[in-house]
Amino acid sequence: DAPAHTAFWPRIQQPALLQRACFTRGATGGASTVAYGELVLANNDGALDTWIDAGFDGRPILLRCEQAGDAYPDEWATVLTGTMAAPGWEWTSVALRLRDRQAELDLQPTKYLGNNALPAGLEGVEDLQDQPKPRCYGTVYNIPAVLVNSSRLIYQVNDGAVQAISAVYDRGAALTVGAVYADQAAMEATAPAAGSFRAWLAGGYVRLGSTPAGLISADVTQGATAADRTTAQILKALALQAGIASGAIHSGDVAALDAACPAEIGVWWDQEISALRAMDTVAEAAGAWYGFDALGTLRMALLAAPDGEPVAELTPWNLLKLEIQTIADGANNVPVWRVEIQYAVNYSVQESDLAGSVTAARRGWLAQPFRVAAAQDAGIKTIHPLSEPLIVETPLVSAASAASEAARRLALYGVRRDRVRAVVRLDAPTVAALQLGSV
Repeated sequence: DAPAHTAFWPRIQQPALLQRACFTRGATGGASTVAYGELVLANNDGALDTWIDAGFDGRPILLRCEQAGDAYPDEWATVLTGTMAAPGWEWTSVALRLRDRQAELDLQPTKYLGNNALPAGLEGVEDLQDQPKPRCYGTVYNIPAVLVNSSRLIYQVNDGAVQAISAVYDRGAALTVGAVYADQAAMEATAPAAGSFRAWLAGGYVRLGSTPAGLISADVTQGATAADRTTAQILKALALQAGIASGAIHSGDVAALDAACPAEIGVWWDQEISALRAMDTVAEAAGAWYGFDALGTLRMALLAAPDGEPVAELTPWNLLKLEIQTIADGANNVPVWRVEIQYAVNYSVQESDLAGSVTAARRGWLAQPFRVAAAQDAGIKTIHPLSEPLIVETPLVSAASAASEAARRLALYGVRRDRVRAVVRLDAPTVAALQLGSV
């Protein structure tokens, strides 16, 4: 051992139990979950009493497992890397409470100060004070713009730089596009022509040339290229914004998810939202999952039918129990005969108070919260009369990518599949090799 002849007192009464799931229990959709138990240490002799003044909360904890004869620490397999909350104290034991690493995912939106000294300023006045600034990722349609300077008719569409503001609408009617501003000073100093707008892309603002007649909305693209607007890239961006270090995000998973689902997406919020909820919305675009592995690395992958070389084999020698469980994806626990993918979200549904110049086609688009692409197989309905459609809300942008995803999910959910619970006994190296999504 290093150092040699180190004695380890047998204090572990209960190891740090860990439960991880790609999705909501019993389903293959919804939020990923990680649940930690407690690492309970015996303290009959009171030797750990001095720990009561130590700060454990937020500190790392490492759990290693060994086979008989393994040299410490090089040959001991690390099976858990986590963080701790405050310990619990009993008369003869100390419980080290492990903290779910997903609790670290926290988006702190920038808020308006509400301190404009009109006609200057971009922080709004008192009505905007402490309101979250809007955030968008990817390509979004018809998002409501926030009036941040009523004197100069300046609106904000994103708290940060955007690649393009392709259109601005007043009561649904498109305004004329003017030249892009070079900087904030130019935007505040120079008004656009009447009936037009100009954008300052580096700040995420637009300025109007005329007093609006009604709701101001915009089509916005954030992300330099389409390759920056995928499910994987936006999941990564949200994790970075939530404070996860880039080295703790599995780069191979990001690349693999990009290759499996290169479709462009778009999401937008103008309210406080947790990183978990934001990332769940993004992951749903690809039917993907994300979550931290036992070593504290953020993983992500596409849910697909099992394929490829297995990382472990379950045999009568290590399989203790096997049972088929209910699958909670399709209604009535039978294959689905139709998949409907909602895409191209309209963030400002408008059924009335539209300008007279708005075309009938545009009016129809504005009245709907999203578009729908579907794939179906009526033969499944013949075999399973209780089969119902699977309806999925996604931030996908294009009709083609939505149609492709509908067909993919019909192939995945349109046949009988079994959900199996297996209780197994595995050695430490195999446990360390197993990850969510492994075959």
